[in-house]
Amino acid sequence: MIDYSLIPGREKKDYGELKGKNKTVISIITPFYNGGKTLEQTAKSLFNQTYPYFEWIIVDDGSKDEESLKKLDKVAKMDDRIKVFHKENGGPSMARDFGIEKASKESKYVFFIDCDDLMENTMLECLYWTLETHPEASFAYTAMTNFEGAEFIWERYLTTKIEKKANVISIASMIRKEDLLEVGCFGIKEKSMYEDWNLWLKLLAKGKKPIRINAPLFWYRFSNTGELSRAKKNNKNAMKYVNESAKKVKREVEVIQFPREGEKYITPGSFDVDYYKNNMVLPEYEKNGKKTILFIFPWMVVGGADLFNLELIKRMDSKKYEAIVVTTFPTDNTLRQEYVESCREVYDMSSFLDRKDYLQFVDYLISTRKVDIVFNSNSTYGYSMLPYIKSQYNIPVIDYIHSIDLKDPRGGFGRYSIDFDECIDATYACNGFTTNQLKEMFGKENVETLYIGTDSKKFDPSKFNSDELKEKYNIPKDKKVITFIARLSEEKRPKLFVKFAAALLKERNDLFFVIAGDGPKRKSVEKEISKQNISENVAMLGMIKETEEVYSISDITVNCSRLEGLALTAYESLSMGVPVVSSDVGGQKELITDEVGRIIPYKEKMTKYDKEHEIELYKNAILEVLDNLDELKKNSRKRIMSGFTLNHMVEKFEEIFDTLKPNGVKVPKNLALSAYKSNIEYLYDEYEWFTSNYIMDHYPELLSNMSSQIFKDRMWQHPMWRLLVKTPLWKVAKKIVKKRR
Repeated sequence: MIDYSLIPGREKKDYGELKGKNKTVISIITPFYNGGKTLEQTAKSLFNQTYPYFEWIIVDDGSKDEESLKKLDKVAKMDDRIKVFHKENGGPSMARDFGIEKASKESKYVFFIDCDDLMENTMLECLYWTLETHPEASFAYTAMTNFEGAEFIWERYLTTKIEKKANVISIASMIRKEDLLEVGCFGIKEKSMYEDWNLWLKLLAKGKKPIRINAPLFWYRFSNTGELSRAKKNNKNAMKYVNESAKKVKREVEVIQFPREGEKYITPGSFDVDYYKNNMVLPEYEKNGKKTILFIFPWMVVGGADLFNLELIKRMDSKKYEAIVVTTFPTDNTLRQEYVESCREVYDMSSFLDRKDYLQFVDYLISTRKVDIVFNSNSTYGYSMLPYIKSQYNIPVIDYIHSIDLKDPRGGFGRYSIDFDECIDATYACNGFTTNQLKEMFGKENVETLYIGTDSKKFDPSKFNSDELKEKYNIPKDKKVITFIARLSEEKRPKLFVKFAAALLKERNDLFFVIAGDGPKRKSVEKEISKQNISENVAMLGMIKETEEVYSISDITVNCSRLEGLALTAYESLSMGVPVVSSDVGGQKELITDEVGRIIPYKEKMTKYDKEHEIELYKNAILEVLDNLDELKKNSRKRIMSGFTLNHMVEKFEEIFDTLKPNGVKVPKNLALSAYKSNIEYLYDEYEWFTSNYIMDHYPELLSNMSSQIFKDRMWQHPMWRLLVKTPLWKVAKKIVKKRR
């Protein structure tokens, strides 16, 4: 879900005083024709870029509107990196070619953006890094957010075959200048043409490889009166250049598109952690007086650990601290916008880097941003980078652990924390149970409990009208509502919730059940609901961002997870005055007492009898809570206000950030790199699984588009082959191919 009010360029970001402002690595070209209404906003988004070494060449293509020309003059004075040129009207293609002619001889790349479009603040930096780490590629672009005239995300999968039929590459692309000059730039002197589409085909005809960054960093203002609309009206004439260029594309050109698995091993010559220091032009900023904290997370999704991460960053004193976030696994980052709003910078590394390059990018951030503290939570890649960080920088490192997975033979994050113990200055766990596990199972000494807490102002039942919200979500007003609110994944056991819901309905007909969440087990949950024949008594709401509304319509929430630290949903539910019935995992019973809910015993290994008995335990516990509902509701919010709020948690962390000192451990660089290389290999299968699932979820058309011709042309060379053979969908693909043959 995109919040279209959070467009880039609304306010200026403070990165500190920039050094070496006269360096030019990127020439940005913008054609301008009577575009005064939007130019200033485009300028703000451009001057918020985290990579600062560019020149902005604005080519006025014979504008007649006086107000627009005044705006152009105003913008031209904003920064000395702006160069404005005026020429007679000839259309955007000629204006861009004119701008290329005026580009600095020093620049290595050319980037195009129109005067009504916008950029996320990390766009140039991500494009620059992906091209620098892939010297075999020629040009790069990102997914894009369409706004204003139409609202949707454009993230089409790219192949040469697809591009010959329809343009899926945006104009906001970065190109090696030497390659651009080699193909004669745009080279079209007519207006209302598909000049950018034609350029991509000319590059592909020369075998130039593109890169698709899988993050919507470009904001495209969708207009029915723009150049693209005029080209569509002029389609027959506009297609003549495209068709000619398409004929010259004789072979499939490899497309580097993220996320991708990358190599399993780091081979000699394929990895140089110092590449960026020796080959790239690095940003130089003076410190802005704030402590810079680099947070390393696996992703930015709606989950307890992830919401904790976000709340910590949002609530830190912005006058004293600034956050940079990097994530390490490919997934739908549903909270990305909220992180962007609260952080100095946010990077989903899987969207523009290969795994092996994570380390040098993190090193680059620490070095160029003068990072003061590294904070790793739940990221396996983050742990593997800590020895190198300690080999290069004398800064403190924190890790925060939410739970220990007893099914993991290595103990999950607990094992990682002890493996890299010498590189960690302080470890914190979200509950006392996990703290004791770390001490007793792994002999961890430098670990303390620091409860997460919740936002008692946001999760305040007095702010919500339950009846109105029940109407909004189509929930019966005359029934007690039992809610499961969590990701629909194996460890959360949503099918168990359905089973004891069915058992409860056999005893009471005044109950209704709500499932709020999404995930890989959604279909199996839907099948279980059908199997139990309780569809009329269950509402599946999907992923709801406004979880406080879900609590408001609930009388009880249930957490039957097999793995938790101390669930954020438990904090939130109690804060909303809603009792909780939970499995006895992690630190749940440190928060949930008989005064506010019930705790259900959990066994890791269960017999058939145990599983049936567990359903009975949940059923009876819920009935007990219903019998004492009014009293437990009163107690629930009191429990949170007694000491489990977010403000308390943030105060503790700010104290840590102010006082924590590095332990002085210096890891030899060669050992640090060996540890990183070994972990890259060890984590390959997990990363491949995430990548495969992401691609299949987002690009299902790849299966149906695979023709018999691809099969005949040695299908195993197709980039999707390795993914297909490792997924059940391969069976579907085989049927499609067989049918078409």
